[in-house]
Amino acid sequence: MREEIEKLAEAGKIRNKDVDVLVELGTEGFCKHRSWGTGRITAVDTVLCKLTIDFAGQPGHAVDLGFAAKILQPISKQHIDAQKVTNLSELQVMAATNHLGMIKLILESHGGKATADQIQAVLVPDVIEEDYKKWWEQARREMKKDGHFVLPTKKTAPIEYQAEEIPLPERLMKEFNAAKGLKARLSVGLEVIKVAGDMADAPATGGEAIGRLNDEIQSHVRTQPGLALEAVFVRDDLRTATSAPALEGEPDAALVWNQAEGLAEILSGMPIARQRRALDLYRNHSTQWQADLQDIINAVPARLCGEIATVLAEHGQLDALKDTLLRLINQHGAHAELLLWLAKDKTDSFADILGPEAFRAMITALERETDKSANKLRDLIVEDPGLVDTLTQSADIEVVKDITRAIQLSPSFEGMDKRSVLGK
Repeated sequence: MREEIEKLAEAGKIRNKDVDVLVELGTEGFCKHRSWGTGRITAVDTVLCKLTIDFAGQPGHAVDLGFAAKILQPISKQHIDAQKVTNLSELQVMAATNHLGMIKLILESHGGKATADQIQAVLVPDVIEEDYKKWWEQARREMKKDGHFVLPTKKTAPIEYQAEEIPLPERLMKEFNAAKGLKARLSVGLEVIKVAGDMADAPATGGEAIGRLNDEIQSHVRTQPGLALEAVFVRDDLRTATSAPALEGEPDAALVWNQAEGLAEILSGMPIARQRRALDLYRNHSTQWQADLQDIINAVPARLCGEIATVLAEHGQLDALKDTLLRLINQHGAHAELLLWLAKDKTDSFADILGPEAFRAMITALERETDKSANKLRDLIVEDPGLVDTLTQSADIEVVKDITRAIQLSPSFEGMDKRSVLGK
Protein backbone atom coordinates (compact mmCIF):
# COMPACT_ATOMS: atom_id res chain seq x y z
CA MET A 1 0.00 0.00 0.00
CA ARG A 2 2.83 2.42 0.81
CA GLU A 3 4.28 2.00 -2.66
CA GLU A 4 0.95 2.81 -4.32
CA ILE A 5 0.38 5.88 -2.14
CA GLU A 6 3.94 7.11 -2.74
CA LYS A 7 3.27 6.90 -6.49
CA LEU A 8 0.25 9.14 -6.02
CA ALA A 9 2.48 11.65 -4.22
CA GLU A 10 5.03 11.51 -7.04
CA ALA A 11 2.21 12.17 -9.53
CA GLY A 12 1.17 15.23 -7.50
CA LYS A 13 -2.25 13.83 -6.60
CA ILE A 14 -1.57 13.98 -2.85
CA ARG A 15 0.96 15.86 -0.72
CA ASN A 16 4.20 14.11 0.24
CA LYS A 17 3.64 14.93 3.91
CA ASP A 18 0.32 13.05 3.84
CA VAL A 19 1.81 9.71 2.80
CA ASP A 20 2.46 8.38 6.31
CA VAL A 21 -1.02 9.35 7.54
CA LEU A 22 -2.72 7.71 4.56
CA VAL A 23 -0.64 4.53 4.93
CA GLU A 24 -1.60 4.33 8.60
CA LEU A 25 -5.27 4.87 7.76
CA GLY A 26 -5.19 2.09 5.18
CA THR A 27 -3.16 -0.30 7.32
CA GLU A 28 -4.99 0.09 10.64
CA GLY A 29 -8.41 0.46 9.05
CA PHE A 30 -9.91 2.86 11.63
CA CYS A 31 -10.13 6.62 12.01
CA LYS A 32 -11.68 9.44 14.03
CA HIS A 33 -13.53 12.48 12.68
CA ARG A 34 -14.35 15.50 14.79
CA SER A 35 -18.05 15.43 13.94
CA TRP A 36 -18.75 11.93 12.59
CA GLY A 37 -16.91 10.02 15.35
CA THR A 38 -15.20 6.67 14.82
CA GLY A 39 -15.10 5.22 11.32
CA ARG A 40 -14.13 1.83 9.90
CA ILE A 41 -12.27 2.06 6.61
CA THR A 42 -13.69 -0.57 4.26
CA ALA A 43 -11.82 0.28 1.04
CA VAL A 44 -8.77 2.21 -0.20
CA ASP A 45 -9.03 3.00 -3.91
CA THR A 46 -5.70 4.33 -5.22
CA VAL A 47 -7.09 4.54 -8.76
CA LEU A 48 -9.96 6.91 -7.88
CA CYS A 49 -7.96 8.36 -4.92
CA LYS A 50 -10.74 7.66 -2.41
CA LEU A 51 -11.33 6.07 0.98
CA THR A 52 -14.64 4.37 1.75
CA ILE A 53 -15.57 4.62 5.43
CA ASP A 54 -18.46 3.35 7.55
CA PHE A 55 -19.41 5.89 10.20
CA ALA A 56 -22.27 5.36 12.64
CA GLY A 57 -25.45 6.17 10.73
CA GLN A 58 -23.42 6.99 7.63
CA PRO A 59 -22.12 3.79 5.97
CA GLY A 60 -20.16 3.82 2.70
CA HIS A 61 -19.01 7.43 3.05
CA ALA A 62 -16.41 8.32 0.38
CA VAL A 63 -13.57 10.73 1.15
CA ASP A 64 -10.92 11.98 -1.26
CA LEU A 65 -7.44 10.77 -0.25
CA GLY A 66 -5.98 14.24 -0.37
CA PHE A 67 -8.74 15.53 1.89
CA ALA A 68 -8.77 12.49 4.19
CA ALA A 69 -5.33 13.24 5.60
CA LYS A 70 -6.57 16.67 6.69
CA ILE A 71 -9.81 15.66 8.41
CA LEU A 72 -9.20 12.11 9.69
CA GLN A 73 -7.07 10.89 12.58
CA PRO A 74 -5.80 7.31 12.23
CA ILE A 75 -6.37 5.01 15.22
CA SER A 76 -5.07 1.49 15.74
CA LYS A 77 -7.09 -1.72 15.73
CA GLN A 78 -6.40 -1.98 19.48
CA HIS A 79 -7.78 1.48 20.24
CA ILE A 80 -10.82 1.41 22.54
CA ASP A 81 -12.93 3.27 19.98
CA ALA A 82 -12.02 0.79 17.23
CA GLN A 83 -12.87 -2.13 19.51
CA LYS A 84 -16.24 -0.55 20.32
CA VAL A 85 -16.99 -0.96 16.61
CA THR A 86 -15.73 -4.55 16.28
CA ASN A 87 -15.91 -6.12 19.76
CA LEU A 88 -18.48 -4.20 21.80
CA SER A 89 -19.88 -7.28 23.57
CA GLU A 90 -16.37 -8.35 24.64
CA LEU A 91 -15.70 -4.86 26.01
CA GLN A 92 -18.91 -5.02 28.02
CA VAL A 93 -17.79 -8.31 29.57
CA MET A 94 -14.36 -6.86 30.25
CA ALA A 95 -15.85 -3.81 31.97
CA ALA A 96 -17.86 -6.08 34.25
CA THR A 97 -15.05 -8.48 35.14
CA ASN A 98 -11.76 -6.61 34.73
CA HIS A 99 -11.92 -2.98 35.83
CA LEU A 100 -8.17 -2.38 35.71
CA GLY A 101 -7.83 -3.97 32.28
CA MET A 102 -10.54 -1.68 30.95
CA ILE A 103 -8.95 1.44 32.45
CA LYS A 104 -5.53 0.39 31.11
CA LEU A 105 -6.98 -0.05 27.60
CA ILE A 106 -8.55 3.42 27.69
CA LEU A 107 -5.37 5.07 28.98
CA GLU A 108 -3.20 3.34 26.37
CA SER A 109 -5.67 4.45 23.70
CA HIS A 110 -5.17 8.04 24.86
CA GLY A 111 -1.39 8.09 24.95
CA GLY A 112 -1.02 6.70 28.47
CA LYS A 113 -3.26 9.12 30.33
CA ALA A 114 -6.85 10.35 30.44
CA THR A 115 -9.06 12.32 32.80
CA ALA A 116 -12.00 10.82 34.69
CA ASP A 117 -14.39 12.71 32.41
CA GLN A 118 -12.69 11.30 29.30
CA ILE A 119 -12.95 7.76 30.67
CA GLN A 120 -16.65 8.23 31.37
CA ALA A 121 -17.25 9.64 27.89
CA VAL A 122 -15.66 6.52 26.36
CA LEU A 123 -17.63 4.03 28.45
CA VAL A 124 -21.09 5.59 28.80
CA PRO A 125 -23.51 4.57 27.41
CA ASP A 126 -21.99 2.10 24.91
CA VAL A 127 -19.98 -0.10 27.27
CA ILE A 128 -21.61 0.66 30.63
CA GLU A 129 -25.30 1.46 30.44
CA GLU A 130 -26.26 1.70 34.13
CA ASP A 131 -24.82 2.69 37.51
CA TYR A 132 -21.55 4.09 36.18
CA LYS A 133 -20.90 5.90 39.47
CA LYS A 134 -20.78 2.62 41.37
CA TRP A 135 -18.54 1.08 38.68
CA TRP A 136 -16.16 4.03 38.80
CA GLU A 137 -15.89 4.01 42.60
CA GLN A 138 -14.90 0.34 42.52
CA ALA A 139 -12.43 0.88 39.67
CA ARG A 140 -10.86 3.83 41.50
CA ARG A 141 -10.40 1.76 44.68
CA GLU A 142 -8.66 -0.94 42.64
CA MET A 143 -6.41 1.61 40.92
CA LYS A 144 -5.30 3.01 44.27
CA LYS A 145 -4.12 -0.44 45.34
CA ASP A 146 -2.44 -1.27 42.04
CA GLY A 147 1.10 -0.04 41.52
CA HIS A 148 0.72 0.88 37.86
CA PHE A 149 -1.82 3.71 38.06
CA VAL A 150 -1.04 7.26 39.14
CA LEU A 151 -4.16 9.01 40.43
CA PRO A 152 -4.07 12.81 40.61
CA THR A 153 -5.28 14.86 43.58
CA LYS A 154 -7.25 17.15 41.24
CA LYS A 155 -10.33 15.72 39.54
CA THR A 156 -9.54 17.53 36.29
CA ALA A 157 -5.97 16.19 36.05
CA PRO A 158 -5.33 12.99 34.05
CA ILE A 159 -4.89 9.47 35.43
CA GLU A 160 -1.68 7.88 34.15
CA TYR A 161 -0.52 4.32 33.54
CA GLN A 162 3.12 3.37 34.06
CA ALA A 163 4.70 0.06 33.14
CA GLU A 164 6.89 -0.07 36.26
CA GLU A 165 4.95 -1.06 39.36
CA ILE A 166 5.58 1.15 42.40
CA PRO A 167 4.41 -0.03 45.85
CA LEU A 168 1.42 1.97 47.07
CA PRO A 169 3.04 3.46 50.22
CA GLU A 170 6.04 4.66 48.21
CA ARG A 171 3.82 6.10 45.51
CA LEU A 172 1.63 7.91 48.01
CA MET A 173 4.62 9.47 49.74
CA LYS A 174 5.84 10.76 46.38
CA GLU A 175 2.41 12.23 45.77
CA PHE A 176 2.40 13.70 49.29
CA ASN A 177 5.70 15.50 48.74
CA ALA A 178 4.76 16.62 45.24
CA ALA A 179 1.27 17.90 46.17
CA LYS A 180 0.78 21.61 45.58
CA GLY A 181 -0.84 23.37 48.51
CA LEU A 182 -1.76 22.17 51.98
CA LYS A 183 -5.29 21.10 51.02
CA ALA A 184 -3.99 18.75 48.32
CA ARG A 185 -1.32 17.42 50.70
CA LEU A 186 -3.91 16.61 53.35
CA SER A 187 -5.95 14.67 50.81
CA VAL A 188 -2.93 12.49 50.05
CA GLY A 189 -2.06 12.34 53.76
CA LEU A 190 -5.37 10.65 54.51
CA GLU A 191 -4.51 7.95 51.96
CA VAL A 192 -1.04 7.55 53.51
CA ILE A 193 -2.64 6.92 56.91
CA LYS A 194 -4.69 4.05 55.45
CA VAL A 195 -1.61 2.21 54.15
CA ALA A 196 0.84 3.16 56.92
CA GLY A 197 0.87 -0.43 58.18
CA ASP A 198 2.45 -1.56 54.88
CA MET A 199 5.31 0.96 54.96
CA ALA A 200 8.82 -0.49 55.12
CA ASP A 201 10.01 2.09 57.68
CA ALA A 202 6.80 3.65 58.90
CA PRO A 203 8.20 5.76 61.83
CA ALA A 204 10.88 7.42 59.68
CA THR A 205 8.55 7.98 56.73
CA GLY A 206 5.79 9.27 59.02
CA GLY A 207 8.26 11.58 60.75
CA GLU A 208 9.27 13.09 57.42
CA ALA A 209 5.64 13.77 56.49
CA ILE A 210 4.88 15.14 59.97
CA GLY A 211 7.76 17.60 59.72
CA ARG A 212 6.42 18.83 56.39
CA LEU A 213 2.93 19.29 57.85
CA ASN A 214 4.25 21.15 60.89
CA ASP A 215 5.84 23.76 58.63
CA GLU A 216 2.60 24.12 56.67
CA ILE A 217 0.50 24.45 59.84
CA GLN A 218 2.69 27.32 61.06
CA SER A 219 2.34 29.18 57.77
CA HIS A 220 -1.45 28.75 57.56
CA VAL A 221 -2.51 29.55 61.14
CA ARG A 222 -3.35 33.18 60.44
CA THR A 223 -4.34 33.02 56.78
CA GLN A 224 -6.37 29.75 56.74
CA PRO A 225 -6.91 28.69 60.36
CA GLY A 226 -9.58 26.11 59.52
CA LEU A 227 -7.22 24.36 57.11
CA ALA A 228 -4.39 24.59 59.64
CA LEU A 229 -6.58 22.91 62.27
CA GLU A 230 -7.49 20.16 59.83
CA ALA A 231 -3.77 19.68 59.19
CA VAL A 232 -3.24 19.26 62.95
CA PHE A 233 -5.78 16.42 62.91
CA VAL A 234 -4.15 14.71 59.92
CA ARG A 235 -0.69 15.18 61.47
CA ASP A 236 -1.79 13.59 64.75
CA ASP A 237 -3.52 10.70 62.96
CA LEU A 238 -0.41 10.15 60.83
CA ARG A 239 1.73 9.93 63.96
CA THR A 240 -0.61 7.34 65.46
CA ALA A 241 -0.67 5.30 62.24
CA THR A 242 3.13 5.29 61.76
CA SER A 243 4.26 5.33 65.43
CA ALA A 244 6.43 8.32 64.62
CA PRO A 245 7.87 10.16 67.65
CA ALA A 246 6.50 13.53 68.76
CA LEU A 247 8.59 16.56 67.84
CA GLU A 248 9.44 19.25 70.35
CA GLY A 249 7.64 22.56 69.95
CA GLU A 250 5.39 21.43 67.11
CA PRO A 251 2.19 23.46 66.50
CA ASP A 252 -1.04 22.17 68.02
CA ALA A 253 -4.73 23.06 68.07
CA ALA A 254 -4.16 25.58 70.87
CA LEU A 255 -1.95 27.60 68.51
CA VAL A 256 -4.86 27.89 66.07
CA TRP A 257 -7.35 28.94 68.76
CA ASN A 258 -4.92 31.47 70.29
CA GLN A 259 -3.69 33.13 67.09
CA ALA A 260 -6.66 32.94 64.77
CA GLU A 261 -9.68 35.21 64.84
CA GLY A 262 -13.25 34.16 64.19
CA LEU A 263 -14.30 30.86 65.75
CA ALA A 264 -17.32 30.62 63.44
CA GLU A 265 -15.17 31.06 60.35
CA ILE A 266 -12.65 28.43 61.50
CA LEU A 267 -15.31 25.80 62.17
CA SER A 268 -17.43 26.58 59.11
CA GLY A 269 -14.45 26.23 56.79
CA MET A 270 -13.68 22.70 57.94
CA PRO A 271 -15.08 19.47 56.42
CA ILE A 272 -18.28 18.35 58.13
CA ALA A 273 -16.66 15.10 59.27
CA ARG A 274 -14.07 17.02 61.33
CA GLN A 275 -16.25 19.69 62.90
CA ARG A 276 -17.25 17.59 65.90
CA ARG A 277 -13.60 16.80 66.63
CA ALA A 278 -12.80 20.51 66.46
CA LEU A 279 -15.66 21.34 68.83
CA ASP A 280 -14.45 18.80 71.38
CA LEU A 281 -10.93 20.23 71.19
CA TYR A 282 -12.22 23.76 71.67
CA ARG A 283 -14.27 22.66 74.67
CA ASN A 284 -11.08 21.36 76.31
CA HIS A 285 -9.17 24.50 75.34
CA SER A 286 -11.44 27.33 76.49
CA THR A 287 -12.94 27.93 79.92
CA GLN A 288 -15.79 29.91 78.32
CA TRP A 289 -16.52 27.49 75.53
CA GLN A 290 -20.24 27.36 76.41
CA ALA A 291 -20.71 31.09 75.87
CA ASP A 292 -18.52 31.10 72.77
CA LEU A 293 -20.49 28.33 71.08
CA GLN A 294 -23.80 30.01 71.87
CA ASP A 295 -22.42 33.25 70.42
CA ILE A 296 -21.59 31.66 67.06
CA ILE A 297 -24.58 29.34 66.62
CA ASN A 298 -26.39 32.08 64.69
CA ALA A 299 -23.44 32.56 62.32
CA VAL A 300 -22.66 29.04 61.09
CA PRO A 301 -24.19 26.58 58.57
CA ALA A 302 -27.23 24.53 59.57
CA ARG A 303 -25.36 21.24 59.95
CA LEU A 304 -22.81 22.88 62.26
CA CYS A 305 -25.68 24.36 64.29
CA GLY A 306 -26.74 20.78 64.99
CA GLU A 307 -23.23 19.75 66.06
CA ILE A 308 -22.97 22.74 68.40
CA ALA A 309 -26.38 22.00 69.89
CA THR A 310 -25.38 18.37 70.48
CA VAL A 311 -22.16 19.34 72.26
CA LEU A 312 -23.95 21.89 74.45
CA ALA A 313 -26.75 19.46 75.30
CA GLU A 314 -24.33 16.65 76.15
CA HIS A 315 -22.57 18.89 78.66
CA GLY A 316 -25.56 20.27 80.53
CA GLN A 317 -26.10 23.44 78.52
CA LEU A 318 -29.45 22.62 76.89
CA ASP A 319 -31.48 25.15 78.90
CA ALA A 320 -28.97 27.92 78.24
CA LEU A 321 -29.03 27.09 74.53
CA LYS A 322 -32.83 27.17 74.43
CA ASP A 323 -32.79 30.60 76.12
CA THR A 324 -30.42 31.82 73.39
CA LEU A 325 -32.61 30.37 70.62
CA LEU A 326 -35.80 31.90 72.10
CA ARG A 327 -34.13 35.31 72.37
CA LEU A 328 -32.98 35.22 68.75
CA ILE A 329 -36.40 34.07 67.55
CA ASN A 330 -38.44 36.56 69.59
CA GLN A 331 -36.23 39.44 68.46
CA HIS A 332 -36.43 38.18 64.84
CA GLY A 333 -32.62 38.03 64.75
CA ALA A 334 -32.31 34.32 63.91
CA HIS A 335 -30.63 33.68 60.57
CA ALA A 336 -31.98 31.30 57.94
CA GLU A 337 -29.29 28.65 58.60
CA LEU A 338 -30.19 28.46 62.30
CA LEU A 339 -33.91 28.30 61.55
CA LEU A 340 -33.29 25.71 58.83
CA TRP A 341 -31.53 23.44 61.33
CA LEU A 342 -34.27 23.99 63.92
CA ALA A 343 -37.04 23.23 61.40
CA LYS A 344 -35.28 20.04 60.26
CA ASP A 345 -34.38 18.87 63.76
CA LYS A 346 -37.88 18.43 65.19
CA THR A 347 -36.61 16.58 68.28
CA ASP A 348 -38.41 16.72 71.60
CA SER A 349 -35.61 18.88 73.01
CA PHE A 350 -36.66 21.87 70.89
CA ALA A 351 -40.33 21.09 70.30
CA ASP A 352 -41.48 23.95 72.53
CA ILE A 353 -39.47 26.43 70.45
CA LEU A 354 -41.06 25.47 67.14
CA GLY A 355 -44.15 27.63 67.44
CA PRO A 356 -45.79 30.71 65.92
CA GLU A 357 -42.90 33.04 66.84
CA ALA A 358 -40.49 30.72 65.07
CA PHE A 359 -42.74 30.91 61.98
CA ARG A 360 -42.71 34.71 62.13
CA ALA A 361 -38.93 34.67 62.52
CA MET A 362 -38.67 32.44 59.43
CA ILE A 363 -40.73 34.87 57.35
CA THR A 364 -38.53 37.74 58.54
CA ALA A 365 -35.36 35.80 57.71
CA LEU A 366 -36.64 34.99 54.21
CA GLU A 367 -37.39 38.67 53.54
CA ARG A 368 -34.03 39.76 54.94
CA GLU A 369 -31.75 37.17 53.34
CA THR A 370 -31.37 36.09 49.73
CA ASP A 371 -28.70 33.38 49.88
CA LYS A 372 -28.94 29.60 49.38
CA SER A 373 -29.85 28.94 52.99
CA ALA A 374 -32.89 31.21 52.69
CA ASN A 375 -33.93 29.34 49.55
CA LYS A 376 -33.58 26.02 51.38
CA LEU A 377 -35.65 27.30 54.29
CA ARG A 378 -38.40 28.53 51.97
CA ASP A 379 -38.42 25.20 50.10
CA LEU A 380 -38.70 23.32 53.40
CA ILE A 381 -41.70 25.41 54.47
CA VAL A 382 -43.37 24.79 51.11
CA GLU A 383 -42.55 21.08 50.73
CA ASP A 384 -42.53 19.64 54.27
CA PRO A 385 -46.05 18.25 54.79
CA GLY A 386 -46.06 18.71 58.57
CA LEU A 387 -43.88 21.75 59.29
CA VAL A 388 -46.58 24.44 59.00
CA ASP A 389 -48.86 22.41 61.25
CA THR A 390 -46.04 22.02 63.81
CA LEU A 391 -45.39 25.76 63.79
CA THR A 392 -49.06 26.76 64.19
CA GLN A 393 -50.70 24.00 66.23
CA SER A 394 -50.23 25.86 69.53
CA ALA A 395 -51.52 29.20 68.16
CA ASP A 396 -55.00 30.61 68.69
CA ILE A 397 -57.07 31.78 65.75
CA GLU A 398 -55.96 35.42 65.96
CA VAL A 399 -52.30 34.47 65.78
CA VAL A 400 -53.02 32.19 62.80
CA LYS A 401 -54.81 35.08 61.05
CA ASP A 402 -51.81 37.32 61.74
CA ILE A 403 -49.40 34.77 60.25
CA THR A 404 -51.71 34.28 57.26
CA ARG A 405 -51.65 38.02 56.54
CA ALA A 406 -47.85 38.03 56.85
CA ILE A 407 -47.58 35.24 54.27
CA GLN A 408 -50.02 36.98 51.92
CA LEU A 409 -47.96 40.18 52.06
CA SER A 410 -44.53 38.53 51.96
CA PRO A 411 -42.61 38.70 48.66
CA SER A 412 -40.74 35.55 49.68
CA PHE A 413 -43.62 33.32 48.59
CA GLU A 414 -45.03 33.59 45.08
CA GLY A 415 -47.57 31.83 42.89
CA MET A 416 -48.24 28.20 43.71
CA ASP A 417 -45.73 28.25 46.60
CA LYS A 418 -47.75 30.94 48.37
CA ARG A 419 -51.00 29.06 47.72
CA SER A 420 -49.41 25.85 49.03
CA VAL A 421 -48.33 27.47 52.31
CA LEU A 422 -51.69 29.18 52.77
CA GLY A 423 -53.43 25.88 52.08
CA LYS A 424 -51.38 24.17 54.78
